[in-house]
Amino acid sequence: MTHLFRCLLGLAGLLLLAGQGHTQGVGYGDWQLHLPTNRPLKLADAGDRVYVANEARAFYFLDKNQNTTQVLSRRDGLNAAGVSAVAYDSVTRQTVLAYNDTNIDVIQPNGKVRNIGDVYRKVSQGVIQAGDNPINRVSMGGGKAYVSTKFGLVAIDLNKLEISDTYTNIGPRGARVIVYDAAVADGYLFAATSAGILRGSLVQNLLDYSKWTLYQPVPALTQQVVYRFLAVDNGQVYAAIEAGGNSNAVYRFVAGSSTPWQQVPGSNVPYFRSLRGSGAGLLVIDDSYGVRRLNRSTGALTIVVPPMPGTNTEDAVRARDGYYYVANYDKGLMRVAPGAGQTPEYFVANGPEGAASFSILADARSNKVDVFSGAYEERYGPRGAGQGFYEFFNGQWTNITKQTQPSAAYPNPVRPVRGARTPDGTLYIGHFGGGLLEWKGPGDFRLFTPNSPPGTPLLSTTGGGPSRIDVTDLAATPEGKVWVVNRHMQPGNSGLFLFDPAATTWQTVPFYLGLDALERITLDDTGNPWVSVSRKTDASSVGGPAIGLYAIDATGANLPRLFNTSSGLPDNQIYELAKDRRGYIWAATIKGVAYFREPEGPFATTAGFTQPFVTRGEGTGFNTLYSEAVRCMAVDGADRKWFGTDRGLWLFSRDADEALLHFTMANSPLPSDRIVDVKVNDKTGDVWVATDAGVVTYRGSATVTEGKPDCTAVFPNPVRPDFAGTVGITGLANNALVKITDVAGHLVYATTATGGTVTWNLTNPNGERVRSGVYMVLSSDADGKNGCVSKVAVLSK
Repeated sequence: MTHLFRCLLGLAGLLLLAGQGHTQGVGYGDWQLHLPTNRPLKLADAGDRVYVANEARAFYFLDKNQNTTQVLSRRDGLNAAGVSAVAYDSVTRQTVLAYNDTNIDVIQPNGKVRNIGDVYRKVSQGVIQAGDNPINRVSMGGGKAYVSTKFGLVAIDLNKLEISDTYTNIGPRGARVIVYDAAVADGYLFAATSAGILRGSLVQNLLDYSKWTLYQPVPALTQQVVYRFLAVDNGQVYAAIEAGGNSNAVYRFVAGSSTPWQQVPGSNVPYFRSLRGSGAGLLVIDDSYGVRRLNRSTGALTIVVPPMPGTNTEDAVRARDGYYYVANYDKGLMRVAPGAGQTPEYFVANGPEGAASFSILADARSNKVDVFSGAYEERYGPRGAGQGFYEFFNGQWTNITKQTQPSAAYPNPVRPVRGARTPDGTLYIGHFGGGLLEWKGPGDFRLFTPNSPPGTPLLSTTGGGPSRIDVTDLAATPEGKVWVVNRHMQPGNSGLFLFDPAATTWQTVPFYLGLDALERITLDDTGNPWVSVSRKTDASSVGGPAIGLYAIDATGANLPRLFNTSSGLPDNQIYELAKDRRGYIWAATIKGVAYFREPEGPFATTAGFTQPFVTRGEGTGFNTLYSEAVRCMAVDGADRKWFGTDRGLWLFSRDADEALLHFTMANSPLPSDRIVDVKVNDKTGDVWVATDAGVVTYRGSATVTEGKPDCTAVFPNPVRPDFAGTVGITGLANNALVKITDVAGHLVYATTATGGTVTWNLTNPNGERVRSGVYMVLSSDADGKNGCVSKVAVLSK
């Protein structure tokens, strides 16, 4: 090995003038959000940026000068996910974000984020009872930001960046009220509440409910009156009130008048979406008229951005240059130039069509990742219609949905839930209720349902009608055949089939007592399928209690073998099956995980599953995740195990006896702690994570090298002085021995690759950052073969 490194080091000098390294992107250990940026709900005009909060909990901005969009997350300093309300203060040039969980962030002019977490902590501790969706609106006025909530009004001092007051019991006789919106004008604070509109002088102690004056411009009759929005324009306060009929209107506050709230003529609409002050008149946003502006001189409302048929206009702001930015729920963020008849510009960042994600397929061979939006319930009832599937390739998303594809190009069967790719790249998709789809591209597909095409043995679900065909899982063989799990409740049928696409022929696994109502599948190294039986909780469930999983001899020489708790499983209710790189079969259950590791296979031994025991890291002294419902799992290039639970995402060692990482919303950009699926792209090392709030990726450090090693992929290269992450070298021999030296041959770092990848934190053996220079990465496999040399240029301060 030493001789090899000396030879390689001599060769390295010839490579110093080689081509440039790969372009920079997401660093190792970093995250990337793949949330849909359509369906915007709230806007804030912040000078050169327009901030957008959308339905899928994505938060992003449009750079007006560059006409580009960028999604923001915890990676950018934010402290939560799911922005409920956003507002910009032009005086302090700060943007305030209020999240679904009541956390509050302030984006300062220099881009730094300051967190104001007092309310969030009180809600977490139970001091404040917030309820669901507690945040309604953020408003600016008098150097403060006012956050309107279900439990009152929170005032934030924008200079001190701290909460100055919290107004809760300010309703009649000190009653607690819901606050929908707030506004400041002429030294008074206005609050639109569940009791009516409250007004109090800012020079008085407004914590005292008696200091507030209550107005009810539209007294409640038989219907509930909602004082939904407040806005200030040219010093006047306006309120959008929904009370039914002609009382749904905008009202202007006229101080000192016998009728202080006066209706704005022509402002009647069925439902208001937003109310905004602007530099040119009040903006009234609704679905009926789109965006209207109130003429300050004539008092007339004029349409400035007409509605688009079949769409909803959620919010709008007017920039100083006169352009209107409109949040159209169905079309995305629009920019409309002033003047009649202008054609809108649309700004929607490339991303998946929706946030719904039930499973992920990451195929290293094609380097494509597919996200399936269909779903079913914990006990297999249908859930949601499914919006198709979303495919990520070469950094771009393609959405295959009924909205993007005509029926001739995509049949749109219901609820696509899981998929598999054969070696030729053909995608097979199982639909919960819609059968099996063979997909080669728009217009090039085949749909399989019972006896269609003739000879298709798929079975419909008993009680679900002939049109409901539940395919819950698929597995492709190296020969290009596809195992199909067809869950049903028809007696005497296994529902497990092997499909040969080339011949369009099917093989049916014979029924065996208990081998029915199947759900998940994986294949072992001999090609035998392992299948789990549907989760059941007790003897009263259909088919009795849960019974575990079966190993099936594909040749038919042995009867199926049942594994359950008596065979070592922690529980018989199974969520996923997987094969690791040593050929072990893993089962993720409702009470942790277990693996089968006998090399002679399941039919030549009586041995069962083993439950891993944690000896290091979080959970030491217990079976791995023994108290967790492990809903999904994946194996990376280093044979480490990724587990998804309701308490976040875990990375364990290859034997799952050491917890290496545990990601939650609190320490990562995960949009939710409930992990729905996790898969690893072995080609890139990216860990794809589906949560119940959307999809993200984690740049992992383990890949699998196929064929001859190619050790030229160094990222980033060159390393800039301000770079604080880790350098990654991919394309090495799997589990290669690696040494990093300076050009003089002095050893800087030595390690073993995780799969085909090595990461380096740019430090020397003393833990100090290395000096500027070119460093050589020398590697070979464990036998001293497949050696190669890479170089990385480091620029230090």
